[in-house]
Amino acid sequence: MWARLAAADDVSRTAAMKIGDLVLYLGRHYYLRGLDPMSVPNRQAFLEDALTGEERTAPVEEIEPGPGNGRFGPTRV
Repeated sequence: MWARLAAADDVSRTAAMKIGDLVLYLGRHYYLRGLDPMSVPNRQAFLEDALTGEERTAPVEEIEPGPGNGRFGPTRV
Protein backbone atom coordinates (compact mmCIF):
# COMPACT_ATOMS: atom_id res chain seq x y z
CA MET A 1 0.00 0.00 0.00
CA TRP A 2 2.83 2.44 0.84
CA ALA A 3 4.27 2.04 -2.67
CA ARG A 4 0.90 2.95 -4.22
CA LEU A 5 0.59 6.05 -2.04
CA ALA A 6 4.13 7.11 -2.83
CA ALA A 7 3.54 6.57 -6.56
CA ALA A 8 0.31 8.59 -6.43
CA ASP A 9 2.10 11.42 -4.64
CA ASP A 10 4.87 11.32 -7.26
CA VAL A 11 2.33 11.59 -10.09
CA SER A 12 0.46 14.50 -8.49
CA ARG A 13 3.73 16.31 -7.76
CA THR A 14 5.01 16.15 -11.32
CA ALA A 15 1.57 16.74 -12.85
CA ALA A 16 1.76 20.28 -11.47
CA MET A 17 5.10 20.87 -13.20
CA LYS A 18 5.92 21.17 -16.89
CA ILE A 19 9.23 21.14 -18.74
CA GLY A 20 10.62 24.67 -18.62
CA ASP A 21 8.89 25.55 -15.34
CA LEU A 22 10.76 27.16 -12.50
CA VAL A 23 11.06 24.71 -9.58
CA LEU A 24 12.63 24.72 -6.13
CA TYR A 25 15.26 22.25 -4.99
CA LEU A 26 17.27 22.67 -1.78
CA GLY A 27 16.14 26.30 -1.56
CA ARG A 28 17.42 27.23 -5.03
CA HIS A 29 15.54 28.00 -8.23
CA TYR A 30 16.02 25.67 -11.19
CA TYR A 31 14.39 25.22 -14.58
CA LEU A 32 12.89 21.78 -15.08
CA ARG A 33 14.54 20.38 -18.24
CA GLY A 34 13.32 16.78 -18.11
CA LEU A 35 12.01 13.86 -16.09
CA ASP A 36 12.71 10.15 -16.02
CA PRO A 37 9.79 8.08 -17.37
CA MET A 38 7.06 7.12 -14.89
CA SER A 39 8.15 3.47 -15.04
CA VAL A 40 11.64 4.22 -13.68
CA PRO A 41 12.04 3.57 -9.95
CA ASN A 42 13.53 6.47 -7.97
CA ARG A 43 12.75 8.95 -10.75
CA GLN A 44 15.12 11.82 -11.33
CA ALA A 45 14.42 15.33 -12.57
CA PHE A 46 16.90 17.07 -14.87
CA LEU A 47 17.45 20.63 -13.70
CA GLU A 48 19.25 23.78 -14.83
CA ASP A 49 20.25 26.34 -12.21
CA ALA A 50 18.33 29.55 -12.90
CA LEU A 51 21.31 31.75 -12.02
CA THR A 52 24.39 29.84 -13.14
CA GLY A 53 23.06 27.51 -15.85
CA GLU A 54 24.69 24.54 -14.11
CA GLU A 55 22.96 21.25 -14.86
CA ARG A 56 22.16 18.63 -12.24
CA THR A 57 19.74 15.86 -11.39
CA ALA A 58 17.54 15.59 -8.32
CA PRO A 59 15.04 13.06 -6.98
CA VAL A 60 11.56 13.97 -8.22
CA GLU A 61 10.13 13.70 -4.71
CA GLU A 62 12.49 16.47 -3.53
CA ILE A 63 11.53 19.15 -6.05
CA GLU A 64 8.48 21.37 -5.82
CA PRO A 65 6.75 23.89 -8.07
CA GLY A 66 8.42 27.26 -7.95
CA PRO A 67 7.07 30.80 -8.03
CA GLY A 68 4.80 31.62 -10.95
CA ASN A 69 3.75 28.00 -11.51
CA GLY A 70 0.24 28.37 -10.14
CA ARG A 71 0.99 27.86 -6.45
CA PHE A 72 2.57 31.25 -5.85
CA GLY A 73 2.09 34.66 -7.40
CA PRO A 74 3.94 35.51 -10.61
CA THR A 75 7.52 36.55 -9.87
CA ARG A 76 10.83 36.66 -11.66
CA VAL A 77 14.16 35.24 -10.55
